[in-house]
Amino acid sequence: MEKDSYYYYCRGEESREKNQIETAIQYYLKSALIETHFKTYARLYECYFELDQFDLANYFLASAYQKNPNHEKVAFQYAMHLIQEKETAQAKKILAGILKKNPTYKHAKLEFHKLETQQKYQKLLQLFEEIRTNYKNDLGAKSLQFLCCYLFGFQTELRQVKASWNEPKPVDEAAHFLEIADPQIWNFMIGFQRCIELKYACTLAQSWSNILRFHTDNEEDAFDLFYRELHSFYQSGISVEFEKTNPRAETKSCYRIEDVQIYGQDIALCTFKNAQYDHEFYQQLWKVLIMIKNRPFLMLGEKSLTLTNIFLRGFMDAYNQTHEGASAYTFFPGFEKWVNQKEKQKIYRPWHKIYLFITATEEEAFDMFFADLEEYLQTDAAVPKQG
Repeated sequence: MEKDSYYYYCRGEESREKNQIETAIQYYLKSALIETHFKTYARLYECYFELDQFDLANYFLASAYQKNPNHEKVAFQYAMHLIQEKETAQAKKILAGILKKNPTYKHAKLEFHKLETQQKYQKLLQLFEEIRTNYKNDLGAKSLQFLCCYLFGFQTELRQVKASWNEPKPVDEAAHFLEIADPQIWNFMIGFQRCIELKYACTLAQSWSNILRFHTDNEEDAFDLFYRELHSFYQSGISVEFEKTNPRAETKSCYRIEDVQIYGQDIALCTFKNAQYDHEFYQQLWKVLIMIKNRPFLMLGEKSLTLTNIFLRGFMDAYNQTHEGASAYTFFPGFEKWVNQKEKQKIYRPWHKIYLFITATEEEAFDMFFADLEEYLQTDAAVPKQG
């Protein structure tokens, strides 16, 4: 009997069943030298992968796919390889092709959904990663409480972006608005809330931040745990489109903090002495400040100048990110210099640090800050000198 390509392929299969991987490889290679076949290449991929020889494994996987891109298993394996190589666009195209021919292919469907989820929420995850990298500047310290406060301030401004969508926007600006200000993007956190509830078996009406803080010893550990859980949730591709089938989501405020009405109709526009403050940004900022002053426990969870400052950072960062091309707006220019002069500081300090230093508690600092801000805005000091 002539020993053809199929003969060596079968000998390779016998060796592989006996877990004689290296012997199987030799038979598969002999088979491939006589006649190339995608199944032989696929087996070589599996054998080399089992031996942790990934370069050779990936070479033969690519060869198997090139020989027969219509084979579902080979195509799926190659798509998974592309995902690992960060070539997600090509992987998604291959997975879509598999599902077009076989919509019931469970694993392909799951991986395709994961890619769609990751693509949809990529901008949001980029924001979280930027905060993680720059937490000292954005938050002041590695703290999950501070992170949540910053995010609430960020979302507070985004609600104003959402309200302005009925106004015409330039094409280039509209694209950026849709990326980060689209409320659907923030549904990711609704899914994350549900995931944390299930993972930590929490049946109480607690937010994801409270659950994670309960299961850690300090704010820094809670911060790190949040990012680990966030990464796990993001990579899993779990569907976050669960609101319609989850009745609890309609009643629990910890799911939908963005539904809290921040700007009441009773907050009138403010007339500032400084014409620079007549911009819409400062009008929005003033309304937020009034809400914080009147309802600190609703807005911040406690009466705290530190949390007020972090909330405002998130609010201002959101405004500046969603209004690219315009000048970056800061907290009432001139106020910080005025505070330093009033308190006769020899070394220039940020306004919030001054109040926290000269008062005994966060509450006292909170009250003094608002009293001074209102005084400043109604004095001639708020008006820049001419010439």
